[in-house]
Amino acid sequence: MGITPVRSLLVGALVGNSSDIDPTDTAIMEATIRCLSRHGLERTTVADVAAEAGVGRATVFRRFDTKEELLSRAFAWELDRLVRSFHDAIDDIEDPLERAIEWIVEAVRTVRNHPVSRRFVDDGAALPVLHDPQLTTMLLVSVRHELELTATHAGVEFDTETAAEIVSRFFASVWLAPELGTATATDDGVRRIARILLSFLSAPPSPSPSPDAE
Repeated sequence: MGITPVRSLLVGALVGNSSDIDPTDTAIMEATIRCLSRHGLERTTVADVAAEAGVGRATVFRRFDTKEELLSRAFAWELDRLVRSFHDAIDDIEDPLERAIEWIVEAVRTVRNHPVSRRFVDDGAALPVLHDPQLTTMLLVSVRHELELTATHAGVEFDTETAAEIVSRFFASVWLAPELGTATATDDGVRRIARILLSFLSAPPSPSPSPDAE
């Protein structure tokens, strides 16, 4: 149950066609993530990124028209990298429900511990990031795609669009308000919450009404 092109196509729209991303682009986006974790959103400059990547400012601006474009593409690139790492951790799990639960655990662990994630919360920059329509669309598409994979392999049908928004809002609440309760402080706690969020996958289907029923 690997990664299919659906999410990667969206990443490509934000980052550019994968064949167009060369080692310099990668170095610049990696440097952007490091600078964001070190300086925060407002204090990170293109000069910081260029110095961290070992290139000139002109090189950065030839590849990214504005600081805003650089940040959006770096966020998309990092999210894609993280999701790939989630799959490395869970793709050997055969049971669809258990796989989906462990996927949520991996995602929450990242939200809780990623240096950029934590820096944005500490700086009060997390909410503005969630207002970026490109990034929120990418999050919803990625989560919905995972749920559709789960539904297909579990042989069930449900409203994946609504479920994706519920799960995405759970991720956002863990990020924005980590102190709200203690359940998400441990992986086992997240697993318990994930089982509740995904309970429709383990519930027996409702019986179809009898044709003779009034």
